[in-house]
Amino acid sequence: MRALLVANSRAGRTRGEAGVERLERRLRAVGVEVQRVPAATGGAVAEALREMLRGESPGQTRVIVAGGDGSINAALPALAGSKFPLAILPVGSVNVLARELGLPRGLEAAIDVAVRGARREIDLGTANGKPFALMAGLGFDAAVVRSVAPAVKNLVGSFAYIARGLRLLADYAPSRFLIETESGKIHAEAWLAVVANASRYTYRWRLAPEARIDDGWLDLCLFESASRAQTGGHVLAALSGRHVDHPGVRHLRARELSFACEPPVCLQLDGDPAGETPVAIRIAPRALSVVVPAGA
Repeated sequence: MRALLVANSRAGRTRGEAGVERLERRLRAVGVEVQRVPAATGGAVAEALREMLRGESPGQTRVIVAGGDGSINAALPALAGSKFPLAILPVGSVNVLARELGLPRGLEAAIDVAVRGARREIDLGTANGKPFALMAGLGFDAAVVRSVAPAVKNLVGSFAYIARGLRLLADYAPSRFLIETESGKIHAEAWLAVVANASRYTYRWRLAPEARIDDGWLDLCLFESASRAQTGGHVLAALSGRHVDHPGVRHLRARELSFACEPPVCLQLDGDPAGETPVAIRIAPRALSVVVPAGA
């Protein structure tokens, strides 16, 4: 089998060039012909991957991403709508998509799945044309993501978001949201909206517990706010999993959503900054082939 390897040299279990080289040797030892995608940032990863996939056969070539959800998101523009399967080695700090797909956390077991696993077709969302696998966050969570410097994240991992979020929460002001779906319009004063393609938001925390990654729908969880006390109540309810029926929390399912906010709010996709509103979000059914444990 041939594999194109996208490796995050800053991720915990592959930290540094030596760690990536060890990973390559382990893949070759189980019969994989490895070619590494040149290290790059942002859209350059997808562009390099597109070039390397030209002329390749989807039946013989896999794309292996060794990293977290941000590394996977960087590869999605090259893989969305293609038949090339994505295999994940979850060596990032949180690995939400790997958890959603039931992938093993141990590196040896994950390599075995990457090489011998089965294919599964999942949906992707798109936000102004940019694909995401897990969620689009608008408002507070995206403001937190944007405010955390990459160097700080690499140093302390997900704790950086927790610490920054606690600082921002006391002063974060809601915005006026206009949300349009195929079913109608919503006007709301809100501090956070999450459009979920998957049930997990981070670790085992599920903001949209009914969301399924292959059902052809997006699940909106909208946190409206009339006061700081209500916002605080939302946070406590969400952390304990009791937010679904909490006052001021609205849920709906849609295939198309557009957001206009006053003032505009930040946008994050799969945990990475992605600009700000306005934004149009769509579902792309069965747009990505992923490798999962056989029989899963």
